[in-house]
Amino acid sequence: MQSSPENLLTASPRFRRAAPYAPYLAVLVGMYLFHSAWAAVLLYHLGMALVLTLGRGWGALRGLGAGRQPLGLAATSLFGVSGGVLLYVLWPLLGVPPGVGASLAHLGITQTAWPAFIAYFCLVNPWLEEIYWRGYLGDSAARPVPNDVLFAGYHVLVLASFIRWPWLLAVLVVLAGAGWLWRQQARRTGGLLASAVSHFLADTGVFLTVYLLVIRR
Repeated sequence: MQSSPENLLTASPRFRRAAPYAPYLAVLVGMYLFHSAWAAVLLYHLGMALVLTLGRGWGALRGLGAGRQPLGLAATSLFGVSGGVLLYVLWPLLGVPPGVGASLAHLGITQTAWPAFIAYFCLVNPWLEEIYWRGYLGDSAARPVPNDVLFAGYHVLVLASFIRWPWLLAVLVVLAGAGWLWRQQARRTGGLLASAVSHFLADTGVFLTVYLLVIRR
């Protein structure tokens, strides 16, 4: 039976190699064309869902129920919690401009919209990203791989307007390390549960810290 053009496309290695760049397109269009954080996040999530659908990658969803090793789960959870703590401690050194709250409001994250944005982002993003980056785009290599850096890179694109460039390099290194660690946890446990929980705690801690330091003050 001859494969359809769509199947040939999504089975192509080029399709899989192009998938890590979907976040960059979403950020560029959402934040820099529409000037909307909501648009950037929704386009990113829709883009991942589309790639997973066309690439038949939703099977990775089963990984969220696997990998229940208590010690590894506890260790990666602590790593996730440390993200918000580290941001809180380093905040005075990051060179965040005083008008960052107004800049965020210009992107659609007003004071009244923050709780909804945090809830949506933290309840959807970490789980979907783990299915996408550590599941569909997962790699069994113990060494760092390009997708670890590509996962970190789009975050830098988001933060470029808010923190000094030396810290952007630090963010790139830290998040590439996080991507590598979460990938190793998935590789060792055979599932995505620990990495997803750690990712959820990291996202929640970081967004709550920004909310407390920028919005509530």
